[in-house]
Amino acid sequence: MNPKQMLTAFKERWQALPRSRQILFTAAAAGLLATVVYLGLVIAQPRYAPLFTGLQPKEAGKIAEELKNMKVPYRLEDQGKTITVPEKQVYSTRIQLASKGVLANSGTGFELFDQQKFGVTDFEQQVNYQRALEGELGRTIAGLSEVEQARVHLVLPKESLFLDNRVEPSASILLKLKSDLKPEQVKGIMDLVVGSVQGMKPENVHIIDTEGNVLSDNLALADERARLMKLSMDQYQVRRQYEKELETRIQQMLARILGPNKAVAMVTADLDFDQRQTTTTTVQPGQTLSQQTVTESGSGTGIGGAPGTPTGLPGQTVPALTGGNSQYQKQQTTTNYQLGSQQQTLVPAPGNLRRLSVAVVLNGNYGAPQVQQVQDMVMAAVGFQQNRGDQINVTAMPFDTSYLDQVQQEMARPGLTLADLKKYWPVAVGAAVLLLGLLLLLFFFIRRRRRMAALEAEEEAPPAEVTGLQPLPEGAPQPPGARQQVREMAREKPSQVAEILKLWMKE
Repeated sequence: MNPKQMLTAFKERWQALPRSRQILFTAAAAGLLATVVYLGLVIAQPRYAPLFTGLQPKEAGKIAEELKNMKVPYRLEDQGKTITVPEKQVYSTRIQLASKGVLANSGTGFELFDQQKFGVTDFEQQVNYQRALEGELGRTIAGLSEVEQARVHLVLPKESLFLDNRVEPSASILLKLKSDLKPEQVKGIMDLVVGSVQGMKPENVHIIDTEGNVLSDNLALADERARLMKLSMDQYQVRRQYEKELETRIQQMLARILGPNKAVAMVTADLDFDQRQTTTTTVQPGQTLSQQTVTESGSGTGIGGAPGTPTGLPGQTVPALTGGNSQYQKQQTTTNYQLGSQQQTLVPAPGNLRRLSVAVVLNGNYGAPQVQQVQDMVMAAVGFQQNRGDQINVTAMPFDTSYLDQVQQEMARPGLTLADLKKYWPVAVGAAVLLLGLLLLLFFFIRRRRRMAALEAEEEAPPAEVTGLQPLPEGAPQPPGARQQVREMAREKPSQVAEILKLWMKE
């Protein structure tokens, strides 16, 4: 049949169909054609995969502009925070963008020095170095999974030859976090900056997040809290070790005097861990620096006139009174010493004992003299000092040993002895014989059932000769002893009998 006849036959059949069926078939054909066209377009369209996610508008704009220049198709998703490109071009596009320095969250690093410029001043060179170092640190910190973005600001002062004019470098870091940072992670960022900038100290690194929380202060508080906690634990261990040492000494002494488990001793020590420094200055006689001695002497036979009279004026000579006599002597010594001084600084070792409290309980009814003797011995053993405020208390009372006695009674209960074993051995032998008999009966019963099952299977098998035998015609009498021969042959050659049975069943 040629195509023209096929078209004529199809046209006749189409015209013979009702109007409703023609419309239904037409709609179905149109829907099928539209589906095929849509699937073809979907299959032909390349699959897009994320190139970068979590971008800022400025970074997304730079990347989109670069992708346009590279003539790479792209899509903006997640409100412009995600850029997708064809799946086959993701890695190659990412490498090209990295080589051009437009990666998101990359900043500007040491690629500033890739292009050498002539006529650059020292100031511009220092600024470029600072920018490059800030960009490299920002990239490294943004590599943490908990950090989305990082901005680093450095203060790098000029080096000075004078120690008084030197200024320490400092750093300020702003983090945009995806999740909270642990204290050890904050310390890691701080150590990274300290190791990257010459002369940087940890206390000069300040880290904050976009919500204004100062993470470095929290780290300092955490370190201080940990240090204080460790110091408190160390002091507690020292105090407890000292108390246990005294308790052990008291227990050993009382155990030899009263016997074991006859006394209980508890010690509480108040140790002074405060640090004090005392400076004492003592003045001592020194060496002689200088010495001056003044000596005056005089004598006369008269006396002068009264003050204010002509005889007391200079240049006036008055005859001395008869019978007058005067004599004058004076001696003065001045010595200058260099005073000596001795300065002594005393720093007591931490852990001095401030007060001691001891409690001892004796097991039993002891008299007052015995209790006093024990108290005197304990006071001497622990170094009791009344002026220090030490306390000691020795008491005698019976201990409650009910629980200990119960445990000892349970442990002292006699177990199975050789006599008990001789007494019950006939019963044990009888039980063993009975168990052995039951096992033998069970073994023979299982063996008998297996044998009966084998005999029943042999009786149901059709009799025939194994080698070259053909089945007997129906109604033919069986030769005597044929069944017995078949059984013997089945036991001797089971594989051949099985093959013959399979052949018969197949026929």
